[in-house]
Amino acid sequence: MSVMTTDGAPDVLLVEFELARLDLAAATAALRHKDTPTARGEVANCRARIDRILDSWNAGVRVPL
Repeated sequence: MSVMTTDGAPDVLLVEFELARLDLAAATAALRHKDTPTARGEVANCRARIDRILDSWNAGVRVPL
């Protein structure tokens, strides 16, 4: 892990958060369409990704996603 040192780092996290949010919306829609273990796993992966992004934001640290 490296400390955020560039002024653009928060912007990068915001972009990553937006992309993860869109992926979660798509995964949730797919799960609603057909409830399968794979679809549930994708939703769980998206939620975990969002958690990592928010943890990075709160810690002020850039974590590889």
